[in-house]
Amino acid sequence: MLELSQDTGVTLPGGAGAVRFGMTPDEVLSTLTEGAVTRRRQCMTLTREQYPELRHAHDAWLNGLLHDPDWAFEAEFDGVRLGFWGGGPGSADRLARLDVTTTVPAPATPVAWDDIDLFGYPAGEVAEALPEVTRLPDGPAAGAGRTATGLVVETAGLRLSLLTPAAAGQRAVLLGPDARSWQACCDGAWECAKEGDALTGIMR
Repeated sequence: MLELSQDTGVTLPGGAGAVRFGMTPDEVLSTLTEGAVTRRRQCMTLTREQYPELRHAHDAWLNGLLHDPDWAFEAEFDGVRLGFWGGGPGSADRLARLDVTTTVPAPATPVAWDDIDLFGYPAGEVAEALPEVTRLPDGPAAGAGRTATGLVVETAGLRLSLLTPAAAGQRAVLLGPDARSWQACCDGAWECAKEGDALTGIMR
């Protein structure tokens, strides 16, 4: 089981320890077992130096486009992929965000937050179990007959993207205290400043 906590970060399966917010990339790598670590660098990921303004970099960070080379690794746990991200200006070398994505429809590794199995139940039941949750409007998802549901627990720094029926690609994002290092451009954890655009100056 992967256990998410805004205070701790993530407790790894099988008593392998915990990856804590504020760790450096080397500290995270030393906590992970060698067989779990994979290295990927998507062709569309970009470094923060490529953005004309901070708000554009923040928008890219929120959307998974911003790439800091030191964090170019992930970990795999029986149907679940765990990604790691540094924070904003002055905190890029400290773990500030965890991304958890299912790679199979029914992963063997449960993902829990506060004893709630985030991917093990329909989106509606997960929403009922979460405290102070905001449910985003449902929308069509990839695949015929699927519905995408977004859930946010602002106070816990937790955001979910769930598919019904469940499928690979369900996602949880957890922000830690160092995510506040983006406040120079944005007040909210999940939004960037007005006119923030991750592709400004890059694709236009």
